[in-house]
Amino acid sequence: MSNASTSGKSAVFLTGSTMRHVIIMTTTSAIGLMSIFFVDAITLFYISQLEDPSQTAAVGRASYVIAFIIGMSVGFMIGTSAMVARALGAGQDEAAKSYAGTSVISVAIFGFLIAALGFLLTDWLMDLLGATGEALDYARTYLFIVLPSTPFFAIGIVTMGILRAHGDAKRSMYITLIGGFLTAVLDPIFIFVFGWEVIGAAIVSAIVRVSFAALGLYYLIGIHKAITLPDLSRFFKDLGDILKIAAPTVVTNLAAPVGAFLIARAVADYGDAAVAGQSVVDRLIPLAFGVIFALSGAVGPIIGQNYGALQMGRVRQALIDGLIFNAVYVLVAWALLFIAQNQIIAIYQAEGNMALVIRLFCTVLAGSFLFNGMLFVSNAAYNNLGYPLLATLSNWARHTIGVLPFIYVGGLWGGLPGIIWGAAIGAIFFGILPVVGAFWLIDRLTPDAKDPATTADTAEAAEAPAS
Repeated sequence: MSNASTSGKSAVFLTGSTMRHVIIMTTTSAIGLMSIFFVDAITLFYISQLEDPSQTAAVGRASYVIAFIIGMSVGFMIGTSAMVARALGAGQDEAAKSYAGTSVISVAIFGFLIAALGFLLTDWLMDLLGATGEALDYARTYLFIVLPSTPFFAIGIVTMGILRAHGDAKRSMYITLIGGFLTAVLDPIFIFVFGWEVIGAAIVSAIVRVSFAALGLYYLIGIHKAITLPDLSRFFKDLGDILKIAAPTVVTNLAAPVGAFLIARAVADYGDAAVAGQSVVDRLIPLAFGVIFALSGAVGPIIGQNYGALQMGRVRQALIDGLIFNAVYVLVAWALLFIAQNQIIAIYQAEGNMALVIRLFCTVLAGSFLFNGMLFVSNAAYNNLGYPLLATLSNWARHTIGVLPFIYVGGLWGGLPGIIWGAAIGAIFFGILPVVGAFWLIDRLTPDAKDPATTADTAEAAEAPAS
């Protein structure tokens, strides 16, 4: 018997068109997610107007450290969202509130530890990216101001995931939209009016990250009343359940920053202009393909609720709809980037290798997001069906085996353009294989209607924590 009939009103994904749910959740989540990256993109744009290459390079290099923090925070968010969505789908509203409370407390501690680690590793990471002299000083100053706001940023990200698990994609989107608005307004004041330059940009980034936490907690506590603070024993039980998904998901999400770091390191051999071009590309990617990045977090709750209710047909359809949405979006975005490449180059006043890297992204690398999106959708299935380690393996394979040998051979073959071509080609195989695995997993978890024992086994699997 399906749990759909016993689920609370919070389980909004158990009925209606799965494609409609995918479109609404993904587009609203994408706007919110893109706003996170917009904060860094607009900061780099304003800093570039100072026409000081050392400051522009500093913010660009610092962003790779921040990318690791974003990846870890989003990984914890996905684990929390999966457990909350599964509890809601099974009609266990109090358990969902307890998971939410546990996640907010634990992610604050997690954010503090990550910030401390960031302080310790800043100089080493900047050295790997070739930062010296003023560029190193600026990067260090920027990070030392932004890093203390990491716990607030992590809380804000997790509250977004909890809101999406409740189907409130709109308020989840508002959190980062307001952050993007604050950045657009405050950056010119702090950078130009106050004359604080990089220091001003860092202060604004810290303010915005604090706003994420404040607004997210207001929505969860004041609007949804979706959090309860568990006692100590319940806290550790909840944390154990969450970490079974979140821990491998955090490791999974670290793969993308590692892959980006490897590409940036290879590009750095071709000079500061190439690094500047890659910094622009690294900000164009989430702005152009934030919708695709959002697929994993948006499709996940749809899959999670329906898996909790044992509606495996809807689980499969959600996966199919996610893949269709991905294909249509990427083709449209790629075409627009191709058309707009000259305008983008002009906006950043790019020349030489800087312009070359931007052009290669618009014409070649952007197309590889068709396969990256396939990976993201598959990872959503793995995480929410209780097999997050498969997502971990898929992501790390994509960003290591699918990057290093390809950019190495590409560099030997065609220099700087060869590196970009290699990064694009490496995405193909590592996008298709996870999709095959996701459909196989759904088939494996779908009970045979003629076999009551199989149905019972699947019901137990859906109610059990992810393993």
